[in-house]
Amino acid sequence: MKRILVPTDFNPVADNALGYAIEMASDFDSDIYLYHVYSFDKITYDIAFPKDEQPYAKELERQMSRTEEKFFEKAKNKKVRIRTFVEEDSFFSLFKQKVNEREIDMIVMGSKGASGIKDFIYGSVAATALEMAEVPVLIIPPGFTYYPFQKIILSIDQKQLTSRVLSPLREFALNYGAGVTLLNVKTGSEKQANIAYDLPLEGVETSFREVSVSKSISDGINRFVQKEGCDILCMVRREKNLFDRVFKKSITRVQVFSNQVPLLVLPEV
Repeated sequence: MKRILVPTDFNPVADNALGYAIEMASDFDSDIYLYHVYSFDKITYDIAFPKDEQPYAKELERQMSRTEEKFFEKAKNKKVRIRTFVEEDSFFSLFKQKVNEREIDMIVMGSKGASGIKDFIYGSVAATALEMAEVPVLIIPPGFTYYPFQKIILSIDQKQLTSRVLSPLREFALNYGAGVTLLNVKTGSEKQANIAYDLPLEGVETSFREVSVSKSISDGINRFVQKEGCDILCMVRREKNLFDRVFKKSITRVQVFSNQVPLLVLPEV
């Protein structure tokens, strides 16, 4: 994991995610690619200035410089290089186009959940990022402080998972010497014998737990996390067919709005 992309809009939630990413980057000897993308509209575009001298863009560049200065000492002490980018583009270009252009290994970003309309927007952006990204995405709740992972929960189901999908999780666990709890939320329609908990996590200490579904699978996961505690919750974003995309809710998307610990989502690509 050599390159971590961190989107920012310069608010406290994004700053907290950046601070978290710096700590993690130090542990993995990674570089951080700090991105802000923007677009013009009738209000932000000033016709009195040429395109390359727009006041709105210049102010964003100043905000990026202030953010870089704010985290300079922390990054220096942790020996982490931060590369900054302010570019005119769609926000959602970050999760495919920029990832491919910069050969990004992971995205780290903040999310506020959905307690109010503004928070709902932040949560929706994070949830959409999960569905678009073809690299792992780590969502950091507001105010969550970084410390080395010791206890990881991986939500599983009856479907097999490949070593390629689980490779980032295995890298995390081995790097920190963390144990992984494989958690199955039993819906009542599955057969115990078919649960695939013998997963390709060589060298990682694992245990298996099962709980019955309550209100929903997400609620079952949250209840278990609150009771047992963990440093990070990991889920796999499954590829869906057309029927599932139209009629079934994404459990990972629902989880973004309710998660109280960092959420690592691994894409099944």
